[in-house]
Amino acid sequence: ESGRAGRDGLEADCCLFYSGGDYGTWKSLMSDMPEEAYKIAMLKLSNMYSYCTGGVCRHKAILRYFGQDLDSDGCNACDMCLGEFEYIDDALVIGQKILSCILRLDQRFGGGYVALVLIGSKDKRIIENNHDMLSTYGLLDDYSKHTVRDWIEQLTGQDYIEKYGEYNVLRVTEKGRDVLRGRQTPRLLKPALKKPKVSKVATDSWEGVDKGLFEALRKLRSKIAGKKKIPAYIVFGDGALRDMARKRPVALDTFLNVKGVGEKKYKKYGETFITAIKDYCFEHSSDLDAEEY
Repeated sequence: ESGRAGRDGLEADCCLFYSGGDYGTWKSLMSDMPEEAYKIAMLKLSNMYSYCTGGVCRHKAILRYFGQDLDSDGCNACDMCLGEFEYIDDALVIGQKILSCILRLDQRFGGGYVALVLIGSKDKRIIENNHDMLSTYGLLDDYSKHTVRDWIEQLTGQDYIEKYGEYNVLRVTEKGRDVLRGRQTPRLLKPALKKPKVSKVATDSWEGVDKGLFEALRKLRSKIAGKKKIPAYIVFGDGALRDMARKRPVALDTFLNVKGVGEKKYKKYGETFITAIKDYCFEHSSDLDAEEY
């Protein structure tokens, strides 16, 4: 809804809800389409995937879709331009490994296959093609396929890689060759922290919830939302507050185990809510980090 949000010319907050699993779901749903319609739909799906994972200015990505471009390097308004993401320190080396792998594969494969080679997968196709013998095989075996796949999309979004053909085969651009020569350094996002497994307790219930703490957290949420002039649920939903009042987390790992809490929200509000939880528990002699939940 970013277009609708900006119609009045005022600043607006737009939340992008994205899951990598959506890509596979939509691809499966479109599989029965006529061939030509399927090609067009897959191109659009690929564009959406790049928008979510490309690591470039959101406004620039949208304008490019419509055949336009920004006059400046960025919009200075989206999460990418405002630096709301953390970037890896060794982006040049990782970028070079990815680009080298594409070249070693003779620029004949798509992003998913390239990622499998880089993480050292024992996939049947890789073994049959003898690509496990390449010098770039397993160079990024410390990372998941999902992370490497996202980095490939980010390099594509920054024009170091281009896709061509029906199967989105990867090709290194001249700009990408400058990365290999060390003349340019890409920006690659840090992989998101894997959230600890959420407990089996129904977090939308009231089982084990300290209702006094819940009310204290609701008041804190309302105060923050009022200052920021945003709906309260944008800070944390009621389910998250109930889970906090149940688990009383005061450490990073336990706070991330709360329903609806990710690394970004932890960085924004974590310390404030943890302080409130500590103060309440101290005042009421309650245990912290209730592990049974």
